[in-house]
Formats: sequence, C-alpha cells, structure tokens
Amino acid sequence: MSAIGSEDKADAPVDDDDAATVSADDTTDNAAACDAAATALWTRCVEHVGPRDQKIPTYTAVLKDILGADYSTLLKCPLDDRTELPFGQKGERKLCATGVLARCRLEFFASDYTGLCRQGTRSGLIRFSTAVAPPSGAGALLLGKAKHSKLFPCVAIKCLRANGPSGNLLFAGAKTGQAERDFFAHGLCTQLTRKVPTAAQPALRAFEKYSKYPLALGLSEFASLDEDGCHLAGGCGEELEATFPWCLHLHPLVRSPPLPDGAPNTAFVDALLATIAPETPLYDIYAAASPADVAGADARVHRIGRVVATSVAIPSPAGSHIVFRHQAKEEDYALRPEWDLKTPVVAHDGAAGTAGKNVGGKFFEGLIKNGRVVDHEAL
Repeated sequence: MSAIGSEDKADAPVDDDDAATVSADDTTDNAAACDAAATALWTRCVEHVGPRDQKIPTYTAVLKDILGADYSTLLKCPLDDRTELPFGQKGERKLCATGVLARCRLEFFASDYTGLCRQGTRSGLIRFSTAVAPPSGAGALLLGKAKHSKLFPCVAIKCLRANGPSGNLLFAGAKTGQAERDFFAHGLCTQLTRKVPTAAQPALRAFEKYSKYPLALGLSEFASLDEDGCHLAGGCGEELEATFPWCLHLHPLVRSPPLPDGAPNTAFVDALLATIAPETPLYDIYAAASPADVAGADARVHRIGRVVATSVAIPSPAGSHIVFRHQAKEEDYALRPEWDLKTPVVAHDGAAGTAGKNVGGKFFEGLIKNGRVVDHEAL
C-alpha cells in the first residue's frame, strides 16, 4: 500500500503555483540568510569599533609592509571575518589601514550581467579608506603629482551570499591621489592606468609577484554566483557561463563637508562619519563591457546601478574584523581570451593610448562628463 502511494505521489503532476510558491519561499529564506550574515558581520565590527583619531601609515611604512608581507592571502582567503582564522596573515596590513565602514545596498538595473551583477538589489557592507598618508618632507619630491595629494581614496564592497563565498569589489582612485580633501571629489575604478611615479615602482614590482596585472582586479567571481550561492540564472547545480564587465567605476553622488585649513590628515574620517547616513545615495555604478566597448571615437560606458548607504558609518582602523578577498585579473582573462588590452583608446586628456594602459577613473569621468553613456535605468 505504501509503495503504491509512493508511486502515485511520484507520478502526480506538479502544480505550477505550488512550485512557484516553493521557489518564492526559497528566495525569501536565502535573502533573509544573506541579510542575517551581513548583520552578524556588521555587529562584530560595531562591537570592536576603532577610534576616530586613527593614524594613517606613511608611504615608507606601507612600502616596507608591501615588500615584507605576504599579500597573496588576500587572493586566497575565503573568509569575511579575519578573526575566524588568520589564514596565514600575520600582523596588521598597512595599506588602506585607515577608514570607515557602513552597510549598503547595491541596486543593479537590467543588463546581460549575471550573478550578483544581475538586475535586483543586494545588501552588503562598504569600506572607505585612504591608501597612505599624504606625503611630507623631502620624500614628497620623489612622488611627482602625488606630492600635492591629501587623500588616496579606496573603496571595498562586500555582498554576502546565503550558500557560498561572499562577493567582493575593490576600487581605487588615481595612484597619485587627489589634492581635494573631499573623499567624493573623484570617481574610483577597478583598474588603474599603467603610468606609475618612480617612487611607487617598488610597490608595483612587489605586487607583480601575485599577478601579471597588479593594477586591475577581477570581476568574474562576483558575477559567477547569485546571492543564493547558485550558478547564475540556471539554478543550483546547473553551471552556466558568467557574464561580467571588463571594468567597473564608481561615480560619486554625494559630497562630504569641507574641512578647515590645518585639519589633521585623519579629518576625512570625521567628514565621512558626518556624511554617510541611511538611504544616502553614494555612487552610480558604471561598466565597460570590454576593451572594445571603450575603443576610439565610439567609446561608451554603461550606467548599470547605484550604491546606497543603509546605515551610519563607524570608524574602521587597521585590524578591523572585516576582510575583502581580491580576485586576480588573470581569472577574468582566462574566461575572455578575446579581450585585447592593446585595443586603441582615446585617453582622458585626448592622447592616444591602449585599453590596458590608459583606462582608469579619469577615463570613465571623461566619458561620463561628455555624455558618452548608455543609461540602463532608462532602458
């Protein structure tokens, strides 16, 4: 009797409405799991919040750390909280040691991108930092344009997944920094140009131990799994090819309050704490689909989303609980061998260049300023 009942149950038709309900329930449960994971990590960071008057490591201290430490752990570490397991990392990193942390929401518009880049909203955490302290003394003379800089802005974003590793995005401003004290004065990019000041060459060579492309970070992992930890749109267990952009850019939507003359270098932390509040739009997200997409006179970038703060910010000093995994750009190029870094582009200053050497934050800003944008929110 039980066998017959089992066969009847197995052969019974599946009601589409019931299947949709189960799928919706799973989606709701996974969304709750993602939010719970983000809340737990945020709570641990709040419980161990650092001081407001953080010390920013000097370029000399950062270079010494880069030359002596093993930064490969950032390419391998699967964790989100560094206190769960040191994962080979000893001591505190000096690069990007000083900053603030907040919760955020990523809103992606309709596009062909997959995983965490596909249309929809993702909850996450966002960290703002400066790479090094402003140069001073005789050493500043060796840094070219950087000798006038007050900040070297960097941003890291983490989106938690219900079943699988978190997705991480890393952005930086110009290598020479910015003269403005407003953290949001310029955009940030996942790729930097190849022109590097002489004094920064040792750091570049050190990072070349870990990647052939030390000035660019991968995006394919972020687009390979959705927030449920499943493979793209095909459902769990079905692997599909990830669709991801070549390069991403954050274009600021907000300004931080002006700082008085003579304010300490760490005053940008107070300015960020005063600026970031729940539902504050922070950045528009722009994408270059491929090197060919930004080639020549027909260059276009795509506005594919925005980043919105969903909490106040807290100080986030060196040794903060949160850790952001970096993806080597080689992993992207292995999936997209047709991407040609020698593709000709017109640089932000009008000079001729190539995609691999001349595309960075200023390149994006130039195209955005000139209206060379495909706005996916309007499609």
